[in-house]
Amino acid sequence: MSSALDEVLAFFTEWKPTLTDMLASMERRFTDSTVWENVGVSKTTGFAEAKAFMDGFAQMYPIVSGEVIVHHAAASGNVVLTERTDIFHDAQGREIVSLKLMGVFEMDGPHIVAWRDYFDTAKGF
Repeated sequence: MSSALDEVLAFFTEWKPTLTDMLASMERRFTDSTVWENVGVSKTTGFAEAKAFMDGFAQMYPIVSGEVIVHHAAASGNVVLTERTDIFHDAQGREIVSLKLMGVFEMDGPHIVAWRDYFDTAKGF
């Protein structure tokens, strides 16, 4: 059985190479009650709401791919803390959004129960 840390790191790896892959990973790992909160920006419950948020994000920024650079990660039981940079690219491979953030994941095996990201909302995206 994989650890909570292994599952979160695998989730980030699954984001490549396209936004479609990222959404597919979210759909596999979210439950109907998964709460994903971008603190100060949005809060969704379940995959359908999360996808609607990502669809809106992709309309604001024409992202086609994303990657995660994990700077630090730590786990205690089913809770994983991450310091990372999420980078999104357009169809030409240009970086269009880069977010430095801290994240908290509460896991149940391979499923994300809760995911909270904290970042400087004053900077915007």
